[in-house]
Parts: sequence; structure tokens; C-alpha cells
Amino acid sequence: METGMNLEEIRQEIDSLDKQIAQLLCRRMEITKKVAAYKKENNLPVYHPQREQAVIEKVSALGGREYSDALAAVYQCIMGQSKALQRQWLEQE
Repeated sequence: METGMNLEEIRQEIDSLDKQIAQLLCRRMEITKKVAAYKKENNLPVYHPQREQAVIEKVSALGGREYSDALAAVYQCIMGQSKALQRQWLEQE
């Protein structure tokens, strides 16, 4: 696979993507606060296994055959952090 780019240029592209990913993850976590508030108001548990499985399946399908397993693993981590933050926010209130 020829890229036509040197290693530094490739790394700069990765750095740019990492910045965008981090910004999107922060936005996702901010929305998680709204989820936690809704769950508290409606006396719902933090963990909803069917929803989590549906999200992981939906996102991993976006990666096609080549990247679906990697996306599933990443989203399991994201969902784990989301649940941890929800619990933390709920305990603070």
C-alpha cells in the first residue's frame, strides 16, 4: 500500500483525527449527563444491556468486515466509561 506520504505526514493526519475523536467523545460524555438525569428522574438503572448491545452492533456494522471487531471493542470501552460517569454523576446528586 503506497501512501505517497512520509511517516511524519501520516502521523500528523492521525494526530488531527485523534483531536476530532477526542472532541466527539467529550460531546458524547456531555450527552451522557442528560441520560443520567433522565434515568434518575424516571428511576431507571444505569445499565441497559439491550440498548448497549444494539449500539455496539450498529456501530460495529459501520466498520464492515475489516473493522467491525475493532469498533465493537472500542465501543465496549466507551460504553463502560459512559456507565461509570453516569454512576459518578448520580452519586454526586
